[in-house]
Formats: sequence, C-alpha cells, structure tokens
Amino acid sequence: MPNTPILSALLWLFSAIMAPAALAGERSPPARSNNASTALIETASQQYAEGQLDQAAATLERALHIQPNNPATLHYLGVLRLEQGQFEQAETLALRSNLRVGANHALRNRNLQLIEAAHNARRSGMLPTAAH
Repeated sequence: MPNTPILSALLWLFSAIMAPAALAGERSPPARSNNASTALIETASQQYAEGQLDQAAATLERALHIQPNNPATLHYLGVLRLEQGQFEQAETLALRSNLRVGANHALRNRNLQLIEAAHNARRSGMLPTAAH
C-alpha cells in the first residue's frame, strides 16, 4: 500500500466535505444524487480511509455507472487515480468533472488543483508529497 500523499489526502477531504455542494451545483438531471450512488460514495470513502485504494476506485466506478455525469464522483476518482500514479487518467477525470460542474466554483477550483498536481507529477514522475 503506497503512502498517502498530503495533497491527495487534502483533496479527498475537501471533496468529501463539499460533496453536497458539488451535487447542488450540477443542474442536469442525470447527475442528481440518489441513494445507491450516495451509498457507494460513502463506501468508497471508508475504503479510502482504510487504505484500500483499488477497492475505493472500483466502488467509485460503480457509482459512475449509476450517475456517469456526477462531477463530484469524477473528481473523487481523479484524486484516487493521482494517488495511484495514474496521472493522465486523474487529469482526464478532473477535466470531465469540470465540464459538468455547473456553477460550483469550489469544485471547479479543486479540479484545477487536481489537474495541476497530475500535470506536475507526470512531468516529474513522482507523486505529490505536500500541499502548497
């Protein structure tokens, strides 16, 4: 199990705190929260906290099958992919999230931070280790 980089942990924490705002910022019907999707996100959060990154990613992918355009879920999965060293996928997920984020500027800003972190990590070949 890889060490949890501080930046990724902070992004995940901010994402978990801002999930209701992320869902409220999305205006298209497919991205509305539902019980199954919410339960999967909560399960993924618990798996993440226990260091089960692969399981958390798989759970988030299941949530995306239910709500493929949910910007918060796309962001969460991007944060996990960054931590797993899948920098290009992390950046792509953040970009997809930003296409669906609506007026949620907080989530848009976190996506931009994720994109920057993925770009920098890809360039250096190393996981981010500190928040700036």
